[in-house]
Amino acid sequence: MSSRYRVEYHLKSHRKDEFVEWIKGLLATPFVLHAVSHDVDDLTTTQRVRSQYAEIFKDIEGLVSNKIDFDSRNGQLEENDDSEVKYDLIGKSRLNQLVPSIGSFFTELPLEKAFLWEDSQRGISERRMVAPSFNDVRRILNTAQLFYFADKRKKYHYNQLKLVTFDGDVTLYDDGGSLDYTNPVIPYIVKLLQNDIRVGIVTAAGYDEPSQYERRLEGLIVAVHDSSSLSLEQKHNLTVMGGESNYLFRYYENEDNKFGFRTIEQDEWILSHMTEWDQSDVDQTLDFAEKTLRSLKDRLHLPEETALVRKKRAVGIVPGERYDPVAQRRVHVKLEREQLEEVVLTLQATLETFPPARRIKFSCFDGGSDVWCDIGGKDLGLRVLQNYYSPEDPIRPSQTLHVGDQFAPVGSANDFKARLAGCTLWIASPAETVFFLSRLGFS
Repeated sequence: MSSRYRVEYHLKSHRKDEFVEWIKGLLATPFVLHAVSHDVDDLTTTQRVRSQYAEIFKDIEGLVSNKIDFDSRNGQLEENDDSEVKYDLIGKSRLNQLVPSIGSFFTELPLEKAFLWEDSQRGISERRMVAPSFNDVRRILNTAQLFYFADKRKKYHYNQLKLVTFDGDVTLYDDGGSLDYTNPVIPYIVKLLQNDIRVGIVTAAGYDEPSQYERRLEGLIVAVHDSSSLSLEQKHNLTVMGGESNYLFRYYENEDNKFGFRTIEQDEWILSHMTEWDQSDVDQTLDFAEKTLRSLKDRLHLPEETALVRKKRAVGIVPGERYDPVAQRRVHVKLEREQLEEVVLTLQATLETFPPARRIKFSCFDGGSDVWCDIGGKDLGLRVLQNYYSPEDPIRPSQTLHVGDQFAPVGSANDFKARLAGCTLWIASPAETVFFLSRLGFS
């Protein structure tokens, strides 16, 4: 019964990425056709399976290129034509027809090459009992994105990558942790800065003062300060965008040997359309979200220690603490996964019908142990940095890479919106972040 429960829960639509599931479906056919072979030394079968998998990824690679071409021509028409004429002329790309929820691709993806590399490392085509999985496809997509940037640099001696952004929890450090000096990701971030790549930490953690970020990122800012390979200009290319897209901080150091993050005033970075948001709509959205969270706390019988937290640009529900007589100490109250997802999906659906919320942008997400509603979103956070670093010629999505762990399609994942503003790597742990950064090839 428990196994069936896990399967049924995993198949809920809000937890599925349709593009990944579609690729898995394509790969299922050659797997099933050759699963009858249990001889681990059957090289002929392995070669046949590998060839068919590779051919599928080559075809998907072509569909991605075709979609990029469609989207490019579509963008040109948008400047001169109304949507009905544009639709009649362009129609839909083949990939949009096959995967209606597919988003934008900002670069081509060498998927066949990526599959062959991953297969050589993980023996995907050698397997007879376990079909290509979600994680297999996720890693192949990540590898293809890395190969694209590496191939461009190798072929044209030009670094197309201009901006790399990171989520915090579960991407740079464990959930609720911090970036101390022993963290293996730090040397790779320093290498990015050394290669004149801007680095932004785009996090949902929303503090309007830099001290909290300095505490959580202490190991990184000390390493940047102590680095003899970084110029002062390169050090200044480290920023933090807090609360998704609400607070901007930039690394500084002065002649008195003080260093850390300084606040960048909003009028120096805010996007033009964000200035059009009425403050009353922001306040009413947060008020309504808070009311909804309070109602859900009662309806779902959440522990009484669970607290509602209201900030200037966010509101959330967080687990509290209670005294454990066995451990003889205070311990965190844990909210169940089902409770967290019920809260975030209900909150999202409720706000989508609330008129003030429809006039601005907001993000609802499940942080793993809590649920928050933030004003703005990570897509805006990335666009802010793209414009802030280069106001006259903004960094393009094709020159941007966001690394995060929360890319589920609906409601519960705040990295998902980053796909609207740049290329992405979907990682599952801080160790994976280190692994993929090591393969970018910067020395």
